[in-house]
Amino acid sequence: MITQRCIDCSRKILWIVLGINLGLFLLKGSFALLSHSKSLLTDSFQSLANFIITIVVLASLRMASKGADEKFPYGYGKVEFLASGLVNMLLMIAAIVFIFVSFIEMIMVAPEKPPKLIAILAAGISIIANYIAFGYGRCAGEKLASTAILANAEVSRADVGTSVAVIVAVVGSNLGFSRLDHIAAIVICLLIIKVTLDGVKKAIKGLMDASLRSEELHIRNLIEDIKGVRCVGDVKVRFAGRNLWVDVNIFVPADWILSRGLETVQKIKNVLRKKMKDISDVSVQLLPFISVDDQGYRTRYRSENAKRK
Repeated sequence: MITQRCIDCSRKILWIVLGINLGLFLLKGSFALLSHSKSLLTDSFQSLANFIITIVVLASLRMASKGADEKFPYGYGKVEFLASGLVNMLLMIAAIVFIFVSFIEMIMVAPEKPPKLIAILAAGISIIANYIAFGYGRCAGEKLASTAILANAEVSRADVGTSVAVIVAVVGSNLGFSRLDHIAAIVICLLIIKVTLDGVKKAIKGLMDASLRSEELHIRNLIEDIKGVRCVGDVKVRFAGRNLWVDVNIFVPADWILSRGLETVQKIKNVLRKKMKDISDVSVQLLPFISVDDQGYRTRYRSENAKRK
């Protein structure tokens, strides 16, 4: 069960992260101009992208919190996957552009003076701030099972790595490796692409209702232990934002009266909601279990079901 405290915390954390990203963009951007560091300048644009991402996440969470209506009877939960995929795609495109720009500058422009060591201060502040943002963001995302908040936290963690690369680049450039600042800028972009690619994959799985095998197996085991259930048929689980939607077919004795069947359905729903978190809706379809040759029917059903999968 998600507590109100966790919900309130998630809202505060996102606003705090929003302020951190805006502050880091201004800090790293100004220090990049003062120190003439290409890698720090690239890192500052990542903070700007993180700022935009957080705005999108806030908007998507507000929309996803709306209840189901006539237009969207299953709710607005999937907007989180859409927002997560969109912001990761935009950040990936920006990183690819930065790679080309940094590569062209490294090849075409003559070696410049090494960046000033003041860039290390900005990178150090960025590491601390983003590590804090990642820790709180991951906590809120796991508590709420929100892909959008978790994706935003992963972006903050990626920024920690890019700031470390900035420090290495600045120190190395001052030790005589003149191209290291440009190389670091390219490495930073590659790290961004890796993180965003993982985010896009997760968003696609959520939008396409990818099968959740571990959850389906767990649900099947829970239902099989309920008295009266003769056989568990298809079990389908999908994400709707941070919530799980469950569809299951249950075989019960064919001579049961309707009230007993409905009582079993209610037991199934109660058990699943008690044993599993974040279940939003459970749809149970009752099917008659043939009493003649029970074992053969059960074997045949499972065999046919396995072939369909």
